[in-house]
Amino acid sequence: MYHISDIKKFLRCERLYFYGRDEANVFRPYLRNDENITDLLKQYFNIDEYFEGVRNDQPSRFIDNYDKYEWFIHPRFSDGELRINIPLVHKNEGKLDLYYIYYSNAIRELDTLSYRIGIDVLGKSGFEVNDIYVIYLDPNYVNEGELDIKKLFVVTDMYKKRKIIDLVRLNDFDYNETIKRIENFKIEENVPKKSRFCKFFGLCEYYDRCFPDETDKADDSILTLVTSQNKNKMYEEGIRHLKDADIEQIEGNRLQYAQIMASRNGGLFLDKMALSKWFEQLSERPISFIDFEWDRYLVPEYIKMKPMDVVCFEFALYYIDENGHMEHRTFVGKGDCRREFVEGLIEYLPEKGPILAYNAEGAECLRLEELSEIFPEYAEKLRNIIDRFVDLAYPFMEGMVYDVRMAGDYTLKKLVDICSDYSYKNLDIYDGMEAVFSWRNMEHVDEVKEKQILENLKEYCSLDAYGLFLVYRWLIKLMVESK
Repeated sequence: MYHISDIKKFLRCERLYFYGRDEANVFRPYLRNDENITDLLKQYFNIDEYFEGVRNDQPSRFIDNYDKYEWFIHPRFSDGELRINIPLVHKNEGKLDLYYIYYSNAIRELDTLSYRIGIDVLGKSGFEVNDIYVIYLDPNYVNEGELDIKKLFVVTDMYKKRKIIDLVRLNDFDYNETIKRIENFKIEENVPKKSRFCKFFGLCEYYDRCFPDETDKADDSILTLVTSQNKNKMYEEGIRHLKDADIEQIEGNRLQYAQIMASRNGGLFLDKMALSKWFEQLSERPISFIDFEWDRYLVPEYIKMKPMDVVCFEFALYYIDENGHMEHRTFVGKGDCRREFVEGLIEYLPEKGPILAYNAEGAECLRLEELSEIFPEYAEKLRNIIDRFVDLAYPFMEGMVYDVRMAGDYTLKKLVDICSDYSYKNLDIYDGMEAVFSWRNMEHVDEVKEKQILENLKEYCSLDAYGLFLVYRWLIKLMVESK
């Protein structure tokens, strides 16, 4: 049997579908959702009596219960080898209204393919669709102390001023033809082709299987050229290194210039004047290095939260005082720890001096802006902290520094690997999302396991904060050596 997700994956990349078809992936949601959306929607629509489908349901169950209920939750339908699941179905004068849920506070892109398949499968089962609605969370809703279900959701049959069902009917799609293509697909006869999906959400896990000739590429491979539309074309033309890039085929931005010059200069490019100017804002002491961790909630769990808001649950701080001594502080909270987070930050941070973070404007500074709105009594102190932030990513994103060992990767973890012997690889928590999943799990474990998770969280976040110091120290070393 096939599902709509199989069709989508195959249309996105045939090889992606083939390689992943037998893997049992454990789904761990990026968004925290302690509330069951379906249960909330039952309250929204005042649904008391309903039919509810279950995993591996036979479509005949819906037919058998059709006359008994007005509302159907996750009913299953099929046509040939295709099975589908529709979140909510409502009988409306002999026809069906379909409701699809977006786990977001906006509709970024209308999923007309899924809706079209739904209409066609239902039609072949003898049911006519009257209308299609989409449901998402109101971005302007604020939790004032308890959830107001009627205000939480937006339910609409319109998208960009047009009826959704009219837009869906414009998508003429033959899913049976696609299923035949899936069944006849032979990996040995398929030639891999690069597309935007190869690196859409980071590098595809099957990339090396599709392009094995690139696995041993040099650090300064032309394929590491950032923001380039033509790097694959240049590679196919026989250009292997950044230093040999065809000037007519590059966009010519500062990042690319730094990469090409690093390749030509033996592996490193340093804009000494620009970096020296940037360092002027770091002359004062104390100097702090800080990293935050946070979880993003789909449903606003706590007071003054909106859908998709975050709860900052951890920070790690290192700072060097006026005498050159380094101090280390950490905070990890539980539940709604926003106030404790703010108070701990104000207590531990030095009252003056620059504060270094990585991608500070879009991360730490943004989080503090949000917290200043929630806790106006701390707004002035938080504003003082925000004004002192210096973004350590800036010299790299502006092309002031490039080491070919970065291989087009501008993350803090990559820089730490280059400039030190420290590594995230041996940590029990090794990246930000793993930290989030571990923090969520703290509420469901015994005291011994909770203590271990707490220590793992501190170890991971502290390495992020200390990594800022390591990169800062490396930049100073590069400046000294350049003289």
